[in-house]
Amino acid sequence: MFNELVVIDDYFHFVGRVADTGGSIVIHAFGAIFGISAAIFLTTKEQREIPIHADATSDRFSLLGSMVLWVFWPSFCAALVPNEAIPATVVNVFLALCGSTLATYFASVKIRGKISPADIANAALAGGVAIGSTCDYANHVEAMIIGVIAGTISTIGFAILQEKQQKFQKIVDTCGVTNLHGIPGLFGGLVALVIVDGIDAGAQLKGILITAIIAIIAGLFTGKIVSLLGQPKVIYDDKAEFETEVSE
Repeated sequence: MFNELVVIDDYFHFVGRVADTGGSIVIHAFGAIFGISAAIFLTTKEQREIPIHADATSDRFSLLGSMVLWVFWPSFCAALVPNEAIPATVVNVFLALCGSTLATYFASVKIRGKISPADIANAALAGGVAIGSTCDYANHVEAMIIGVIAGTISTIGFAILQEKQQKFQKIVDTCGVTNLHGIPGLFGGLVALVIVDGIDAGAQLKGILITAIIAIIAGLFTGKIVSLLGQPKVIYDDKAEFETEVSE
């Protein structure tokens, strides 16, 4: 909320007008950078050495969740625009999602040799993330192009970059927030420089930079404070948060 106050509301009269209707910058990029920064203090060496396995059941639930998000994503953006802009916004978001879904299938097969459920469950949504900043500014062709590029970038991130990133930062990014929300979110914010007529490029870039700085500082601080409260002994086990036993 503080970041939105600074960047979107320009409370301190420092940033200027930033185009970010659907929150590519202040929701998706901020959340990803914040989470990754927090994970630096929250991830232990022992946790990094524990393999994370996905089975057919977890893949099905992930794909089901992604399908629900895919269908309802336009409402995330359309709820924030004037009534007269709702139809065009809904179409733009759907087209961006179509673009990222198509790109994800092609890129996943090209890079991995076969379709990965993890790519489809994640990168297929990258168009929705990236179109956020310009969902009420872009035309339909531009929305489709944004989706295709976002899906391609996201799939490359999941297939190639994620493992390297985790080793470099010494973290575990179980959901790949950098590649679904972080990079596509930043990309969406930068796309506004081309899409939005009369945009103040300096203000847009300041908004992106300030968001990243606040997210890093707040994430590191939060991660450190939470880590002082202790670490869970068992990770990647739903028993800690859910009832997993089925009573007869």
